[in-house]
Amino acid sequence: MKTASLNTEQAPPISVPLRFFAVAPLFLSLAALILLSGADNPFSDTHMPALLAATHCITLGFMATIMVGAMQQILPVVIGSPMPGSRLTAWLIFLALVSGALLLPAGFVLEQPSLLNLAWPLLLLAFTTFIGASLISLARSPARNATRTALQLSVCALAVGLALGTLLAHGYATGTLLPDAGDLASAHVSLMLGGWVLLLIVGVSYQVVPMFQLTPNYPKWLTVTLAPAIFGSLLLNESLLLFRPESRWPAAVAQGMFWVLAGGFAVATLSVQSKRRRRVADATLSFFRLGMMALLFAVLLAITVPLFQATDRLEMLIVIVFLLGFAMSVMHGMLYKIIPFLVWFHLFRGGIKVGIPNMKEIIPERWMWRHLWLHRGTLLAALCAPWWGTAVWLLALGLLLQGALLGYALFTAISVYRRTLARLEQA
Repeated sequence: MKTASLNTEQAPPISVPLRFFAVAPLFLSLAALILLSGADNPFSDTHMPALLAATHCITLGFMATIMVGAMQQILPVVIGSPMPGSRLTAWLIFLALVSGALLLPAGFVLEQPSLLNLAWPLLLLAFTTFIGASLISLARSPARNATRTALQLSVCALAVGLALGTLLAHGYATGTLLPDAGDLASAHVSLMLGGWVLLLIVGVSYQVVPMFQLTPNYPKWLTVTLAPAIFGSLLLNESLLLFRPESRWPAAVAQGMFWVLAGGFAVATLSVQSKRRRRVADATLSFFRLGMMALLFAVLLAITVPLFQATDRLEMLIVIVFLLGFAMSVMHGMLYKIIPFLVWFHLFRGGIKVGIPNMKEIIPERWMWRHLWLHRGTLLAALCAPWWGTAVWLLALGLLLQGALLGYALFTAISVYRRTLARLEQA
C-alpha cells in the first residue's frame, strides 16, 4: 500500500467520515421499501413519485453521504488542506443532508408539497456549506495535482446542478410549471451524475487505485487532460440545451464527446488494474472492475440508442447502468477498502504498535464476496425492471439485503475499533 504521499498528520477524527458512511446503508433499505410502496411498476414512467423518491434515496441518502464523508478525509489527507472549522462544518453538513435526504423522498412518495418545502432549504444549506468549505480548502491546498483539479471541477458541477435541482424542487412543491422543465431536469441529472459523481470518482481513483490495488499510476497525459475535458463537454452540453440550435448534430457530438471520455476513463482503469503487482483475487477490485465494465456498457448504450427510435425506458436504462452499475459498484469497492484502512490507521496513529488487527481482519472478506454476488444480482434485476414488473420486487429485495449487509460490515468495523482500543487501553 502506497501511503508516502499522504498528509496523515492532518487526518480528522475517525468519527467524522464514519458518521456519513454509517447512515448510507439505511437509505438503500429505504429505497427498497419505497419501490414496493405502489401497486404499479414505478419504472413505467420517469415521473412516477415512487421512482423519484427511490432515486433520490440512492443519490442523496446513499451516494451523497458517502461522497461528502469521503471528502472529509480526502481534503486534509490527500490534498493537504482540511475544511475550515472541520468538526463543526461536518456536523452541520451531516444533520442538514440527512434530514433533507429523508424529507425529499417522503415528499415525493406521499405527494406532500409541504415536505418538499422543508427538504430543499435543508439540502441547499448542506450542499452550499459543503461547496463553500470544499472550495476554500482546495484554494488553500499546497497540492497542484490532477486529483485537486478533478475535485475542484466536481464541486463546481455540483454547485450548478444544485441550483437547477433547487429550482425543480421548488417548482414541484409549489405546483409552478417551470419553462423548459424537461431540459432543466436533463441538465440537473447530467451535472450531478456526469459532473459531481463521475469527476469525484475520477479524482479519487487517481489516488485510491494505485494505493490500495497496487497498480501503476495512471498515465500522466490522461490525468492532466481527462477531468477538464469531461467538464468542458458537460458545459458544452448544457449551453446547447440553453441555446437550442436548430440542428441536432451539435448536441449529439457534445454528448458523444462526454461518453467517449467516460469510456476512456474506464479503459484506462482496467488497463492499470491488469498490471497490478499482486494477482490474488480481491473482492474490492472485483467491485471496481464491475463498475468500469458497467460504465463501458452505459457508453455503448448512450452512443447507440440515439441511432434508433429512443424510448423513455431505454434512456432510463442508461441512467440505471450508470447509477447502480458504475457509481454504486465503485462506491462499494472504495468503502470496503477505505473503512478498514481508517480503523487500522487511527489505531496505529494513536501510538499503538502491537495488537492492531490486520486490515483483512476488520471486515471479513467472505462478506465482501457475498455482497459482490448480491450486487450483481440486484443489477441484473434493475436492468429488467423497466419492462418486467416482477424484477422490481427482486431489485427491492436486493437493495434491502445490500443495505443490511453493508450496514453489518460497517458496524463490525466500528466495533473492532472500539474493542481493540478498549483492550489496548486496559493493557
